[in-house]
Amino acid sequence: MIYSHQQRAIDYITEKFKSDQQVKALLLSGSISHGFNDEKSDIDLNIIVTNDLYEQKKNTQALTFWESASDYYEGGYFDGKFIPLEYLDIVARQGNEPTKFALKDVKILFDNTGQVADYINKIQIYDEERIQSNSIRFLSQLEGWYWYCKEAYKKQNEYLLNVSISKLILYSGRLILLDNRVFFPYHKWFIKVLENVSQKPPELLNIIPRLLNNKSKEDIDILYKVIKDYKDWSNGIKFSWTSHFVHDIETFWMRGEEFIENI
Repeated sequence: MIYSHQQRAIDYITEKFKSDQQVKALLLSGSISHGFNDEKSDIDLNIIVTNDLYEQKKNTQALTFWESASDYYEGGYFDGKFIPLEYLDIVARQGNEPTKFALKDVKILFDNTGQVADYINKIQIYDEERIQSNSIRFLSQLEGWYWYCKEAYKKQNEYLLNVSISKLILYSGRLILLDNRVFFPYHKWFIKVLENVSQKPPELLNIIPRLLNNKSKEDIDILYKVIKDYKDWSNGIKFSWTSHFVHDIETFWMRGEEFIENI
C-alpha cells in the first residue's frame, strides 16, 4: 500500500516534473511499486527525458536525482534515475532479470510519449525459450557451490564457506524462481520474492535462515537434497555440471556475455 504521506510526496514530484518540457514521462519504481514498502520507504523514480538531456547528463555524470521529501514525512526522500525512452525498449528486448524485475511493476505517473505502457507490458514477459538451458546452468552452479561448501569445511576456510553457502542459496532460489517464471530481483528482495512464489519446497524458507545462521554441514546437505529432489530440473538431459560451471564462471568474459548471477 502507498501511505498517505508518500502519496502526497508523489503528487508533488509528479507536478514538478510535468512542468519540465524535457521530461517526457515519470515512473514510480522501487519498493513502493513492488508493494514491499513500509511507511518510511523512500520514493524511487525513473525519469524519462529527451535524448539530448540524457546525453548531457551522461556526459556530466549526473544521471541520478535526489531530493528531500522531509516536507511530507520524516526521513523521506526521492531517489531517481534519468533514462531515455529507448532504454525501456532495450530492456524489453535484451535486459537481464534484475533490470526487468526493477521495471515490471512500475506505476506510470505521467507519460507524454504514449509508449511507456507498451514497453512495460513487453518487459513483463518471461523468456520461456531459455528455461531449459537456464535450468541446467543454475543446476550446475548448485552442484559447483555444493562442492565448494564441502571443500571449505575440509580446508577449514571460513571465507570460502560463507561465500559458498550464499551461492548455494542463490542458485537454489534461482531454480525456484525460474520454475515459477518469476524474475530474479537481485539480492535485496531475493528472499522476499522467494517467500511470495506459489511453487516451492515447503521446507525451503525454514532451511535458508537456519543455514545462514549455523552454517552446518547437515543443513548444507539438506538444502542441496531438497532442491535436487524437488523435480527433474534437466528433464532427463545428460550434462556435465563441471563443464557448465567452468563455462559460466571462468570463460564468460571471453564471449562478452553477462555473468550468470545476473542473467
